[in-house]
Amino acid sequence: MLYHTGSFIKFMKSYQRLFIFGLLVLGLTAILSPWAAAAWEQFITGRPGWAESHYPFSRIFDRFFMISGVILFFACRRFLKLGSLKEVGLLPRTHAARDVGLGAALAIGSMVVLTLLMSLTDAFTPFFRLSMSETLARCGKALLAAVTVAFLEEIFFRGIVFKGLLEDMRPVRAYLLANLFFSAIHFVQPAEEQVLSDVEPLAGFRHLIGSFGPFLNPELLPGFFGLFLIGAVLCYAFQRTGTLYMSMGLHAGWILSIKTFGVFGHYAKEDLGWMFGSTDPKVVSGVISWIGIIIVGTLVYRFTRARSGLSAVGIAPDSAVNVTIR
Repeated sequence: MLYHTGSFIKFMKSYQRLFIFGLLVLGLTAILSPWAAAAWEQFITGRPGWAESHYPFSRIFDRFFMISGVILFFACRRFLKLGSLKEVGLLPRTHAARDVGLGAALAIGSMVVLTLLMSLTDAFTPFFRLSMSETLARCGKALLAAVTVAFLEEIFFRGIVFKGLLEDMRPVRAYLLANLFFSAIHFVQPAEEQVLSDVEPLAGFRHLIGSFGPFLNPELLPGFFGLFLIGAVLCYAFQRTGTLYMSMGLHAGWILSIKTFGVFGHYAKEDLGWMFGSTDPKVVSGVISWIGIIIVGTLVYRFTRARSGLSAVGIAPDSAVNVTIR
């Protein structure tokens, strides 16, 4: 029995190991975070100057999740076996700078065109809302967030999850499963913002279950579909180039644009309709945005026609063209 278990673990893919690792971190967080929250409340109670440190349980849960993840990552690093830089798409770096720049240009360009269309239809009013120093500060923070999130998420969602799925199944299924996961994870939101003053052993599990509440709302479907298309284009760029750098550029460009929308104007109304999005995230849930994402995918194809792609997993570079643009 132990022999078969050991053999199964030995031949597990990286994304399967990460899935088990994630469940382990979530389980540990759900069990221990209520105790950490109660201990924190006991620590700050009666201390002068600590009145603003009564954090909601959702924040303590998130922080404990990160701490547990870091500790368990080092404890389980042999089990995870995430592979070499080349295996996750960070090598070779021959076209890295060009791919990042091209990806960012395509993403930002698509958002500029979208902003112009929104302005022409009175859905968005462009103007400088903040002072120059505040504008630069907001843009700097947005750029830092865009680069960090793009780097980490592309390694995880494309370099590990999508590539692992491609090795195990046909491209259509790999695209479907990888991007359903990518879309869904963006809608997992914290539940109620409560402060725990006493130990509630099941609070972590209630919080975890409540975080999936948004999936009961059918209004998330347009945004879900938009994120699915974005994920498909990011996967496609990875498959076409064989490295993550164009995907990182695209991802960072889209995040930077979305985070700086409020710096250079505001939406004319809450509901922008079917064209630009009636639900959050607005610039992802509109039909015009979907068309723009598909056009970006087509441009990725045109700019990567001479690239070898992910030949390491036996997939021809042209095999996913129809997956993206159909």
